[in-house]
Amino acid sequence: MPVHIEHLDKEKKIDLITVYDEHSEIKFLNFGMRIVSWKIGNREIVLGPNDSDNMVQYYEENPYCFGATIGRYGGRIANGAFELNGTSYQLEQNDNTHNLHGGQNGLQSKVCDYEIVDNGNIVDVVYSTELKSEDDHFPGNIDLKVIHQYDLAKLKWTITYEAESTEDTLFNPMNHVYFNLNESNESIDNHVIQNDHFEIYPLKDNQIVSTLETININEETGKNLLTFKDIFESGLSQVEKYNGLDHPAKLNEKTFKVSNEDLEVSMETDQEFVVVFTLNDVDWNDKEHSITEHSGFTLEAQSIPDDIHLYGDNAPSILKKGEQFESVTSYQINQIK
Repeated sequence: MPVHIEHLDKEKKIDLITVYDEHSEIKFLNFGMRIVSWKIGNREIVLGPNDSDNMVQYYEENPYCFGATIGRYGGRIANGAFELNGTSYQLEQNDNTHNLHGGQNGLQSKVCDYEIVDNGNIVDVVYSTELKSEDDHFPGNIDLKVIHQYDLAKLKWTITYEAESTEDTLFNPMNHVYFNLNESNESIDNHVIQNDHFEIYPLKDNQIVSTLETININEETGKNLLTFKDIFESGLSQVEKYNGLDHPAKLNEKTFKVSNEDLEVSMETDQEFVVVFTLNDVDWNDKEHSITEHSGFTLEAQSIPDDIHLYGDNAPSILKKGEQFESVTSYQINQIK
């Protein structure tokens, strides 16, 4: 079995799970159902600590939800409030006046039970947990299963979400992994977006989506393939306002690809949107690793944040009582040379 389990905190029941062979290695933590490391050969391609000694403290203190499974709602809900079926709900306002990532009692803070299913080159880490209305103030309790699967032969990590709620509610899960394909955590300036229709949704000053009319970055810059540096130096007001990207983008073909000279990460999903965030203003020092602005990017496959206010009763994140929810997103690494 190409799996190793290390008990990092026996009292809190936090375990580090490593799946590996001679070509790659991926590590998961049952605290936040998070990815903490992914190495192709000796190259680390996600942001996080390099050793397990202070890993639990690192993720307890890190404000950027590195690698965590997010829920019950990925992104912001304006003013932490919404109406569903004629009832108004007030949520925790943990991001200025907004609710962000479901609040402080979201999935990113949970220690979850798990089991490992080993099928040789394909290993599943199957997490189970419950989201309770009394903890996050959303309606309904959700029974949730999150499966992190790693295919060693294909260098492919797949996340499957399965859920059912006791009441009509909102459910918009995603994973907050930060990629950097370079040999070190240098700037992602050189990374190329391998999509020639990169359309983002503009944000208001309060970081809430302002309109469903998109901005086509390719047309605005006159470039078919964009580097992140092209975007950072584009002069576009949306980019300058946030010192980078923190925007939902439309997924026309349910795929999104980013590469540097050596590697490509290819995301495939059944979701309609991806939020691309470029770690814009870092005000937290991770001590040893010195995370800096623009040293990583996210590909958060999800419903568009604040969809309950954009679409009302037709919001994709509405999960009906007793309805079976399932969503699948995968990230595959392709070696260019």
